[in-house]
Amino acid sequence: MAEIQSRICSNIPNGITIVRLILAIAFPFLPVGWHFTVVVMALASEFLDGFIARLFGWTSYLGKVLDPIADKFFFFSVAVTWIWIGKLTLVQSILLGSRDLGVLLITVGLVFAGRIREFRLIKTQFLSKLTTVLQYGALLAILLDYNEPLWPLCSAAATIGTIAAIQYGFIIRKNLSP
Repeated sequence: MAEIQSRICSNIPNGITIVRLILAIAFPFLPVGWHFTVVVMALASEFLDGFIARLFGWTSYLGKVLDPIADKFFFFSVAVTWIWIGKLTLVQSILLGSRDLGVLLITVGLVFAGRIREFRLIKTQFLSKLTTVLQYGALLAILLDYNEPLWPLCSAAATIGTIAAIQYGFIIRKNLSP
């Protein structure tokens, strides 16, 4: 019984991450009045899944793969929805998503090279986490109608996100070297 309970508990972080994926899928179909609540819920899940996993030692390979996918998918869902309704410009979304675009290019390259398993060797880097903070900061600024800090947040996310993507590229290259 204790082992079953342990297995259930150890999947709590993955369950929280899956909630973020569900929020991403639902976001385009939700009334605009719900956007603030959903973004805050996604932000909370972004923090909680990793915090709980590290606190209790419930980390898993699935969680390491699922968490960044959920992050990128949620941001993509919000960006496309907000471009569609006019809350975000295409340029702003590209700037905010620069790290995600870079990581996507790296991932596609690894898939074509038959080396996608190499991606699991990479641990999340500080600059990538900072980029996520800037992305959520920009999303919250949009929701709270603080338009003045939006372009600086977009520029900072683009700069730091691009550096983070390049950093991942160097880490992967180092791991691929014979």
